Amino acid sequence: MTRWRAAAGLAVAVLAVSFGAPLARLAHAAPLAVAAWRMTIAAAIIVPFALLRGGLLPPAGQRRAAALSGVLLGLHFGLWIPSLWLTSVSASVVLVETAPLWVLLASPRFLGVPIRTRNLGSFALAIVGVALIAHGDLQVSARALLGDALALGGAVACAGYLIVGKRLRGQMPLDRYLAVVYGGAALTLVAGVALLRVPALPADAPSWLCLLGLAAVPTLTGHTLMNWALAHLEAYRVNLVMLLEPVLATAWAWFFLAEPPPLHVIPGAALVLGALALEFLPTRRAA
Repeated sequence: MTRWRAAAGLAVAVLAVSFGAPLARLAHAAPLAVAAWRMTIAAAIIVPFALLRGGLLPPAGQRRAAALSGVLLGLHFGLWIPSLWLTSVSASVVLVETAPLWVLLASPRFLGVPIRTRNLGSFALAIVGVALIAHGDLQVSARALLGDALALGGAVACAGYLIVGKRLRGQMPLDRYLAVVYGGAALTLVAGVALLRVPALPADAPSWLCLLGLAAVPTLTGHTLMNWALAHLEAYRVNLVMLLEPVLATAWAWFFLAEPPPLHVIPGAALVLGALALEFLPTRRAA
């Protein structure tokens, strides 16, 4: 029953997270500032809640790992959100959702989960899809290729965040874990804004609504449910479910931003999503 609840929570999470890309693009602000405000507002909400629930700091032996998870989450958003202004929303979201591939490769070393033949098949299929997207963007412009690289960097950072989270979630209450991680991500991004001298404030009042929406829907709803599910499901499976995000995010970008997916992204995205189907379709033995 717990696994079914976790699956239902992931369904809500992927719907919530899919609004992240179009909301970020609708905000008239520097991309890194968008990431910083997203996590700062989320942390400002979750930290007082954790304090009221009885504490903030994790046990001494887990503080470094929790801080590392926050830094990795900050790097994830700090790399991925700027990519949305450099390449198409569809390419960016598909590439950042390759995180489960890197989780899968790191699982034997850090999580003690072996890699099976079926996992390698899904990995290979997704890598071909990523290559198709990157090759198409190489022909479009160097700017789009830079956006692809930032999105892939965000995927690697997200994989590290999920691996550390998988190790910690069974040892810490969810609210305390999120307070430390969201707070650490906010501090990382605010430091990046200050060091790079990025304009911190959005250009107009409606952009604040987008920033509040980013904090409330994809972060406090989507990422919170994803972290909750980490205590009940394998880390790479949690992130593989999130591969459904590109489909929804592309639809929202088309609807809200009038940005249809470039033609070369479609076959690449189909292969990446095919990797999800390969990983999750039940085998005859399992049945």
